[in-house]
Amino acid sequence: MKVMLLFITVILFIGISGCSSNKKIINEKTVIPPGVCRINAEVIKIDSTLWGGISNDPCAKAPCVAWIKVKNIIGYGAGSATVKKGDTLKTKFAFTLNPTTKETFPTLKEQLPGLSEGSSFVADIQLLPSDPSSMKKEKLYLVYGYKKTK
Repeated sequence: MKVMLLFITVILFIGISGCSSNKKIINEKTVIPPGVCRINAEVIKIDSTLWGGISNDPCAKAPCVAWIKVKNIIGYGAGSATVKKGDTLKTKFAFTLNPTTKETFPTLKEQLPGLSEGSSFVADIQLLPSDPSSMKKEKLYLVYGYKKTK
């Protein structure tokens, strides 16, 4: 009887230990938000045209649009647009391609280093809705933040 009780205790201990170790594998950094694709990319070309007529619009002060080449797909969030390795995408950087500072974006928690042609970075991108009045059906992806890798 003692042997049977010891055997059951050992099995339960192993089972509980196995379940708790799986929780450590799940990492918040691997969770990708819905509608987003996490990529590793390189800036191919920057559009120097300033957008926006409003003086407080960051894109009226610094370039926001660039073409990027996808070097690697890290992952997809639920319902995200399909992007493939090697794709060249037109992207809009919400906080411009210039380095950010506390003066330019006082509420931004993490300052961005800026990107130039040839820079590599990791970012979450999301497809913006297309303008129904536009005859040109061009896809535009939005980048809020990034981590520069080169």
